[in-house]
Amino acid sequence: MKKFSLIIPIHNRLLLTKVGIKSLYDSLSYYERDNNLKKHYFSIVVVDDGSTDGSEEWIKENYPEIHILKGDGNLWWTGAINKGTKYAVEQLNSDYVILWNDDTQCDILYFKDLVAVIDSNKIYQCSILASKIYWLNESNTIFNYGCYYSRKTGKKKLIGWNEIDSNQYNEIKLIDWSGGMGTIIPAKILTEVGYFDADKFPQYHGDIDFFLKAGRLGYKSYAMPMLKIYNNRDSSGLSNVENINDLKKVLSSNRSNYNIKQNFIFNRRHANTFLSWLYFGFKYSLLIVSSIKKMRWA
Repeated sequence: MKKFSLIIPIHNRLLLTKVGIKSLYDSLSYYERDNNLKKHYFSIVVVDDGSTDGSEEWIKENYPEIHILKGDGNLWWTGAINKGTKYAVEQLNSDYVILWNDDTQCDILYFKDLVAVIDSNKIYQCSILASKIYWLNESNTIFNYGCYYSRKTGKKKLIGWNEIDSNQYNEIKLIDWSGGMGTIIPAKILTEVGYFDADKFPQYHGDIDFFLKAGRLGYKSYAMPMLKIYNNRDSSGLSNVENINDLKKVLSSNRSNYNIKQNFIFNRRHANTFLSWLYFGFKYSLLIVSSIKKMRWA
């Protein structure tokens, strides 16, 4: 029997958390109904990073079996994931951790298919597995089916971004990285890589940084078409710019994927080529110019 732990960071999104956990339990229950499939054990670890909306109390009342870890509001995504994964590996003796989000919903067959994949091939037992991610309620539109990264140019590419699902996304793909939801990581890889870099990348880039470090150690990552999850397009990120203060936040906030300091550190660590710095400058010049054009000057 293998042990899996799902790691879910939360912070003041109780309505989303309720829907996400229900979807999770629906799929887990479907897997557990067949007694012949009870080979593996799933636990859920929620890292509540200082919520004040009653999330902890609601979870304890409705799902007392969930493990709840507390933060003070300063963990951000990467710190919360580190706290949860270390607890799963060191305290629960989990063989695998599954990164999850509170706004993530999954296909009813998700865990049945996951067990089948893990049991089908030893290669998948010692690799990182990524789910196929769709946009929630958007007619089979893909968010991404894994991602590529160029060490020459520093460019990141989301496979299938905003495309309608098709046969080309129904085969297992070797990928460079994926986002921090629906990602299955063996405990051995976590400990060997040294978990996630919460100091340098508290919110964004912690996932891709981990994937790339694991890749340098020789571990493979695969996108699995049968592992289907759905992400809420409207529930995360900071990108809207209406004035200079908004632009400053986009360039400096931990909530922004365009945090210039963190992107600088990431590029220096994983690319650091002339082409990558050229692309870096072009990307930020384009962001600043396009943001200024959109600003409300009245």
